[in-house]
Amino acid sequence: MCLFRKGGKIYLSLSTVSLLGFLFLGGCFLGNSPRLPVTVALVGLEGKVVDMQTGKGVAGARVVVRDYPDRNDLTASDGSFFIPRVPAGRQVLVVSVAGYVAKSQAINIPETGTFKVTVELSPLLGKVTGFVWDENGKPVAGAQITIDREYTATTQANGSFSLSNLPVGTFVLTVEKEGLVPYAGEVEIQASSVTVVNVVLKTPAPGEKEW
Repeated sequence: MCLFRKGGKIYLSLSTVSLLGFLFLGGCFLGNSPRLPVTVALVGLEGKVVDMQTGKGVAGARVVVRDYPDRNDLTASDGSFFIPRVPAGRQVLVVSVAGYVAKSQAINIPETGTFKVTVELSPLLGKVTGFVWDENGKPVAGAQITIDREYTATTQANGSFSLSNLPVGTFVLTVEKEGLVPYAGEVEIQASSVTVVNVVLKTPAPGEKEW
C-alpha cells in the first residue's frame, strides 16, 4: 500500500495482497467471516442386527453408513458388528442380507464414547401347503409334517396341511405316519408366495423299515 500525488490530489494505492487482507478484515468486522473447516468427532459404532420375529442375531448382514460407504462391516454369527471412526451427528445405516427386507435406519451419534445400536430386520416369508396320500390315492390324516426340523404341522382328515410365515430358502421337508414309509425331500420357499407340495407315502415292503 502506498500514497502518490497526481494533479494536486493524493491517491491511495493497494497491492493485491493488501486488498485481499483489507477485504478479509472488513468481512470479519461486518460479521461475514469466511467459514473455516469444522472438525467432526469420530466415534466407534457398535451394534447388533436381529430377526424381528425371533430376536436372534442375523449373521452375514452388510451394515453400511450411507454417506460414508467405506465405513461398513459384516455381522458375525451372533449378529454383532463394529464400525470404527464414524462421524458424529445424524447418520443413516443401510442394512441388507439375503432372506430379509433391506432396511435404512437413522441414528444420532454423540461426540464421545462408543455408540450402540440394534437393527431389527423383517424376514422375507413364504407359505407351504399340500396334501399327503397313500399309494391307493386315499388321504392320510394325522401325518406329521416337519420343515427344517423346526416348523411342524399335522395333516387334516382330507390329507391337507399348511405352514405359514416360513423363511425363504431351500429346506428339507419330512412326512411321517405310523405304518407307512417316511418321506424326505427338498422344498423351496419363496418370498410372498405359496409352494404346493403333494406327497405319497408308501406301504412298507416286507422287511422294509416303517415309521
